[in-house]
Parts: sequence; C-alpha cells; structure tokens
Amino acid sequence: MQSDCLDDPHFLAAVREMEALGLRVTAAPHTDSTAFDVLAGRARLRWFMVPSRPRAVCIASLALIQPLRPAARIFKRFMTGATGLGLPHLWRHGRVHVSGTNRAARVFGTDAAQAAFFTGTAGPHRKLTVQLMDARGGILGYAKVSRTPTVQALLANEAAILAELHECGGLQSTVLPHVLLHEFRDGAAVLVTDTVRTPRQPCCTRLHTAHLAFLDELTARTASSRVPDGNGVLRSLRAKVAALPASLSTEWRQRFARTLQALAPAPDLMAPRGLAHGDFSPINTFPYRNRLCVFDWEYAGHAYPADFDLIHFLFATLSLRRGHPVDCCRTVEA
Repeated sequence: MQSDCLDDPHFLAAVREMEALGLRVTAAPHTDSTAFDVLAGRARLRWFMVPSRPRAVCIASLALIQPLRPAARIFKRFMTGATGLGLPHLWRHGRVHVSGTNRAARVFGTDAAQAAFFTGTAGPHRKLTVQLMDARGGILGYAKVSRTPTVQALLANEAAILAELHECGGLQSTVLPHVLLHEFRDGAAVLVTDTVRTPRQPCCTRLHTAHLAFLDELTARTASSRVPDGNGVLRSLRAKVAALPASLSTEWRQRFARTLQALAPAPDLMAPRGLAHGDFSPINTFPYRNRLCVFDWEYAGHAYPADFDLIHFLFATLSLRRGHPVDCCRTVEA
C-alpha cells in the first residue's frame, strides 16, 4: 500500500471503522485475505477499496463512484470498459488485504459474499460506506459506519426518518430504502439499508418532473404542527451563524448578516411546509421504473426554510456548469 494512503488520517480512520465490522485490513497479504485495489478520488480527499477480482464484482464495485461532471463521467465509462476487459485499474494507488466476517453483511445471509468500501470525503462528517454485493456483483444494500459521535447522531436521525416515512405508508412517487440494521457496538454506529440500485445505474444531473413530484409529495405527506414557523427558522439560522468558527472572514460574516436582515421582515416566506431531505442533490438520487429513488437521509428535518431542497438541488446542478456564481444565483432565483 503506497504511503499516500497510510499518511491520510481519514483513510486510516476508515480502516478502523472496517475493523469495527470485524474485518482485518493489512498492507501485506495474510491468511484467508482478499486483495482490494485502492483508488483515489478527487484531490485524494476520498478513497475507494474495490476487490481486484472477480471481474463482475470489480465492475459492480464502481457503482460506489458517482461522478457528476461530464469529463469525470466519461472517464468512469472508460474505466468500466477497461475493467470489463480485465485490465487493471489505471488509477490504482495501492492495494490492501482484507479478511474476516463482515457483521454488516449478516442481514443478507449468505448472499452478501462481496463488498466494496468508500472511505467518505475528508471532513467532520466523514463516514465509511460499504456496498454489499452477491457473488455475481448484484448490489444488495449499503452499510454506513462511524466512530464519530456527531455522525452517529446523523445515522440515528436517518434511521428514525426512514422509519417515520415508512410508517405513514411511504411515498408513491419515490422508492425509499428500508433500514435492515441500526446498532451501536464497540464504539461504532452501523446503519444498513437495502437498495434497488444496479451496477450501471447513474445518478441524475438535471432536474426532472420526478424530482418535483417527490418534493411535492414529501411536503404534502409530512406537513404537521411539528413544523416550525418562519421566526423559528430565523432564530435557528442566527444561532448557526453565531456558532460559526472564529476563522470565518469578516466578509462572510457580513454576507450572512445582510441575508438575515433581508429575511427578517417576511418570515412567513421562508416558513417550512413539511419535512426536508436536507441534502437533496443528484448524488443522492437516481431514476427507477418511472419513480425516483432517494437515499442518504441523515440531514433530514423539519427546520429547513421553504423550498430548501429544491434550491439545494438547483445549486448542485448549476455548479457543474461553467459560469459566475452570481449568474448561478440569479438562475436559481428566476
């Protein structure tokens, strides 16, 4: 394994999370171990560990990588084709060797014979994601693992939100994951969900009617007295701005202050109307049989401003195009 992996504390933290699942991870081969290629993500802020064989599982493992920019999507297609021909990963940065029984896979019985790992993007909310597969590369589900208390709270929130949505009958416009396991053991939280994703299922990089149908139904089905009014949202935003780190520049603090001042006279305009996903973006959605599959509900809640999800999605898609940020804002506003 090359030193750039070993020198990355986020990579090593992900290895410790793999160990919390009952796995042993080493740089050198050991008894009963399987070789995994280590692939570097953008700017080496994230890493992927994918089996070096069999070929079908190698291809399926690349479903963990969901690029949004056109050049990156083309490169992934090239990599998938090369893997299908049996060529080694051209962007491999090392190799690790993994053994042991993955306790997150037990919910699928003997079917979950393979797995691939994503370390998560470096940052305070980084977590390990495991793609669980059968022997032929069919994707069965995903596990998220974290030893960080703040991230553990997010995983607990996702489990609670998904349970709440399924208890009310789910959403007709949307395929929602089912929670198969949520537990805390040996200092690590583990959340396992099922999925309908296939190895060649891409994410959407444009807003479609399916996205709007999801947002409309989510609001309609979750409107309740629990939703705060606009003044409550303003108070929450002010508290968040006040809690920002001291290193934030004066210019940014002034921007936030002007924004809050502009919103203050008309709090009803931003009053929430129901539950918000909180991280609604192309990377967390994909089409499935004329419906939309929406996952990664860690940040979901009722205290977001009105239309937060829609604006968040539009900014995520517009940021993929070249242009000035001000023009992007004006496009969203229009």
